[in-house]
Amino acid sequence: MRISNANDQCELIKESRLCNIRPCDVDITKHIKPGKKCLNIYREEQSQNFTISGCNSKKPYRPKYCGVCMATDDRCCIPYKSKTIEVEFECPNGATLTWQVMWINACFCNLSCRNPNDIFSELEHYYDHNEVIN
Repeated sequence: MRISNANDQCELIKESRLCNIRPCDVDITKHIKPGKKCLNIYREEQSQNFTISGCNSKKPYRPKYCGVCMATDDRCCIPYKSKTIEVEFECPNGATLTWQVMWINACFCNLSCRNPNDIFSELEHYYDHNEVIN
């Protein structure tokens, strides 16, 4: 979620999109090539439908995800270039809905991560601030 004024009226508006930096059920480390320590981009071999709250996308996609680094490497992979696409979903009750979804074009493996492969580790120093917690 972000606040942006990138519109014709130059008004501040709240924008939100679904983000999936890496798939939850895939061990990406298995896809790191021999002799390498990191994989900056991971892509599924087959297209598949997105699912949200039991609703499936009307068409299949083959998105790119940010990869990972081995446990001995102090880097984490984060999105470098992305765009927002609209995805239409069909729900079991027949309803259709459209969601803004982040589409990752490129990722890079950052050398300054405190907790490797934890993209939220840089937020740790904000936890003492009430305006972020609330």
